[in-house]
Amino acid sequence: MKENIVFMFSGQGSQYLQAGKELYQNYPVFRQWMLQMDRWVQDIGGKSIIQELYDSNPSYPDDFNETLVTHPAIYMLEYALARTLMESGVMPTTVVGTSLGEFAAAAVSNVITPKAGLEAVYRQAEIIHKTCIPGSMLAVLHSREVYDTNLELHAECELVAVNSSNHLVISGSMKGVTKAEDWLKSQGITYVRLPVTHGFHSAYIDPAAKEYLAYLDKQSYHAPTIPLVSSLTGQPVTKVSTDHFWQVVKEPILFSRALTHIKEEKPNSIFLDLGPSGTLSSLVNQISHRKERTYITMTPFHQDAKHVEQIISRYANSNETGGDEPLWAYVFPGQGSQKLGMGEGLFEQFPELTRQADDILGFSIQELCLYDRSQQLSLTEYTQPALFVVNAMMYLHKIKEMGRKPCLVSGHSLGEYNALFAADVFDFATGLKLVHKRGEIMSRAPKGGMAAVIGLTESALKTILQRFGLHQLDIANLNSPTQIVLAGPQEIIDQAKPIFEQNGAQMYIPLRVSGAFHSRYMEESAKQFDQHLQHYTFSAPTMTVISNYTAQPYRTNEIHANLVHQITHPVRWCETVRVLMGMGVNTIEEIGPGNVLTKLVTKIQTECGPIVYRPDDMSVQPLSSAVHPDTPISSVLQSGSQGTRLAESLGSKPFKKDYNLKLAYLTGAMYRGIASAEMVVKVGQSGMMGFLGTGGLSLKQIEEGIDYIQHHLQDGQAYGLNLLHQMTHPEREEEQVNLLLRKGVNTVEASAFMGVTPALIKYRAHGLKRSSDGRVSTTNRIIAKVSRPEVAEAFLSPAPEFMVEKMLKENKITSVQAELLKKVPIAEDLCLEADSGGHTDAGVAYVMLPAMVRLRNTMMEKYGYSKEVRIGAAGGIGTPEAAAAAFLLGADFIVTGSINQCTVEAATSDAAKDLLQDMNIHDTEYAPAGDMFEIGAKVQVLRKGVFFPARANKLYDLYRQHDSLNDISEKNKQQLENKYFKKTFDEVYRQVVQYRSSEEIQKAEQNPKYKMALVFKWYFAHSTKLAMEGTAGHQVDYQIHCGPALGAFNQWVKGTNLEDWRNRRVAEVGIKLMEDTALVLQERLKQLAVQVETN
Repeated sequence: MKENIVFMFSGQGSQYLQAGKELYQNYPVFRQWMLQMDRWVQDIGGKSIIQELYDSNPSYPDDFNETLVTHPAIYMLEYALARTLMESGVMPTTVVGTSLGEFAAAAVSNVITPKAGLEAVYRQAEIIHKTCIPGSMLAVLHSREVYDTNLELHAECELVAVNSSNHLVISGSMKGVTKAEDWLKSQGITYVRLPVTHGFHSAYIDPAAKEYLAYLDKQSYHAPTIPLVSSLTGQPVTKVSTDHFWQVVKEPILFSRALTHIKEEKPNSIFLDLGPSGTLSSLVNQISHRKERTYITMTPFHQDAKHVEQIISRYANSNETGGDEPLWAYVFPGQGSQKLGMGEGLFEQFPELTRQADDILGFSIQELCLYDRSQQLSLTEYTQPALFVVNAMMYLHKIKEMGRKPCLVSGHSLGEYNALFAADVFDFATGLKLVHKRGEIMSRAPKGGMAAVIGLTESALKTILQRFGLHQLDIANLNSPTQIVLAGPQEIIDQAKPIFEQNGAQMYIPLRVSGAFHSRYMEESAKQFDQHLQHYTFSAPTMTVISNYTAQPYRTNEIHANLVHQITHPVRWCETVRVLMGMGVNTIEEIGPGNVLTKLVTKIQTECGPIVYRPDDMSVQPLSSAVHPDTPISSVLQSGSQGTRLAESLGSKPFKKDYNLKLAYLTGAMYRGIASAEMVVKVGQSGMMGFLGTGGLSLKQIEEGIDYIQHHLQDGQAYGLNLLHQMTHPEREEEQVNLLLRKGVNTVEASAFMGVTPALIKYRAHGLKRSSDGRVSTTNRIIAKVSRPEVAEAFLSPAPEFMVEKMLKENKITSVQAELLKKVPIAEDLCLEADSGGHTDAGVAYVMLPAMVRLRNTMMEKYGYSKEVRIGAAGGIGTPEAAAAAFLLGADFIVTGSINQCTVEAATSDAAKDLLQDMNIHDTEYAPAGDMFEIGAKVQVLRKGVFFPARANKLYDLYRQHDSLNDISEKNKQQLENKYFKKTFDEVYRQVVQYRSSEEIQKAEQNPKYKMALVFKWYFAHSTKLAMEGTAGHQVDYQIHCGPALGAFNQWVKGTNLEDWRNRRVAEVGIKLMEDTALVLQERLKQLAVQVETN
């Protein structure tokens, strides 16, 4: 089906440092274009943009708004990404840009060359910088009426864009924008100052007109080869005038008109936002009356490669045909399909490939397949290369006969190499070398056995394995709903035969194999093959390849890992076929000797429905081989599973109903977005609830996270955001609350609060209403994290009257809301935080939880609340036993934190995760909290492998002992400057000046101790950044918040698939923890019951 794919390019204000870094590291096309354009910039006198973007010490580290850098940076990122997608087969049928973004759109549509476009944006920045006074721009989250009816916004400012009913942009001089900013703040209207240096699209850049128009007059322009819709006119561009690109930057932005035109001309378009930050994607959804298919690419959340792979897997080559055509797939069989005589006639048809195979293998492939005089065809080291060669030749013969390639491909085990060959990931010779080595390595694996179990579902089979203690057997193949292959030690395979035959299996067939393939027993083979793969590089697939390790499309950056994991993990063939069905594949044809897969496909199509994924759901969710208790259970909730049923029974039913949860399991926020938007989505999609870690993020980053989550979660799937107490900046709390209210976020996790604040009251108040039966209902729910009784009591009480009265006078709440606030506690629910990672009072759950439950009961009785406040438990929960203890103590739900920092979805560095993976329960320590440094608040951090705790405590000791930096001894000063900071105090302070507010700097200049605090606190921010970025050579300074729960988790999963953090998926971890908690509780309660009876 021909899709209208729209490439969208944003302009100034969308940039941020490190933008596109994942793409630069993982996509050769992106990197090559960035390097080429970087050379072009330097050739015309500019700085290295790559160095400014990705260097650890850029010229503008905290305020990335220098136009001479950001103008070309935005263009380069957008054009390089466009070329990356286009060369991967994702072709735009329409392009649109806003402001600077229209230059990138014009280059993609061939109106200008990429080099000319880059030079044009650089010259524009250069001329404006030289001729115009500084200015700024504000994005105002309100209707146009606020500008039209308030003259305070007109002084030296102009309205330059109305993007939606509640989003407009004002531009002007620095003085005018500052005045507008002050007025908006006084009115409580949310706004964001854009990171720009001039008043673009206003009269304040008119001085640049003459020189820039003279430059543009000398350039060449062409008619678009791809339809270009301009945000200057809101209409398609057919011919470009010489002043067009001046008008693009000078006149108002009409993006909403451009979008309306596209939607009217081509309904159901696909909008790909190729700009940094994903701003246009958000605008599309704001402007449209219905939900559009929008996709973001670059964001600050370290998910760029994943976003791009999702787009490529879904839309590559989608516009090659002119109309709706049926989809068909080829599938390739694996070991077990070989037979004497296979390949007859093919070796003569492909003599060059036959010669290559003979040279690589060192024997005659034709003799082996047709005659097998040495009886080697059944041996793994010979079977695998033989099947690869025959499958490949049969495929080449087929496409020559058909005159075209298939739409999708997949393969069963070894057959996956043929699928990758068909998709041009590697050539014939490379594929053969790989399978030759694979077969050789696997043939040396320890002896083992395999057996096919017929007539049992996966759920029933797992129950038998658990009930009879067959923990040494792994699921190796899920071939159909009732055909499953087991692998393990031969003696256990033999012992299991009567057990299965007596418990419902129709047949139990031991297989004639030499090893326990696709199981944990192939771990050494996988390691050897992993080392061998280091010598190879792979190309991006030219068609969709469904992996039988993930049952989802291959991503370029995961080819290596998938080929390794495939050796130790089950072949998810049934799921693979169902995914093909869900993608609309009409015909699935087997290419290879025999018809094993054809029979399986027919059975699956008859007995199963399709699995339909949204494009953004196409993420890897590996299925574990082994069953309970040593390895993880599938991340898919299966209603027939005993563990799942028990897990769903844990916790408070009303709590789960209120939040639309299957499991009473929450993942807590981790600062600076480590608890990422992707993590929240994965948890929400699995019937649990996660909180986005907003601490340390800008409002813009928080909004982008909200947009991502709301785009990916549907049908009431649960999520929440962290609201962190801002002790020294209460206005930031209110700004975040305003954002939460505007975006319709209904659940927050309030943390680090020492009492109730106006921001919390405002959030709570705006979700109150009286229902028809007279009760007060709440839309906005606060789950308050507490560790002290007095703080818990404050949250269990109604909002303080004096604060409510003050807010009422300030018009922050209505009189109706003020009255309703008397009827409900500030918190909907409480979460008791025991000794946790990050901010902690080092409390003991066994003491605190029962006390909190009693306090809750007392407060419920005191105020006569109609709805019970639920009590959750957090801190120290990393094993089923710990979680079981929490539920036995009365917890209505549990919250995990530290264990999730060491999962794939956590937005921190691989280097940090490597350290966390190896920690034990005693490898943490308390250190001063950077955000509450002066009052001595503590955070719990990783101790093993780093010096940060010792250094942080030394800084706090020095702060307590001295009144200024000048009082510190020379010895201590040298230690801090040379070993801790690797900068002088003056150099650190200069950086502090760049990102702290003018009020703070003024205070520091007047108060030497405050200045010392700011310098010391720089180290805390610096150490966090080092850890999150995984900066090499600075590991000793990593600050990693963590509690002992992760150490306990590491010990629990040691020796299993989850020992390696790269296999830890946050949803899978949560489900496994809850299921095993349920089983632990069940077993323990049985034991207690027996003890009671015998006593």
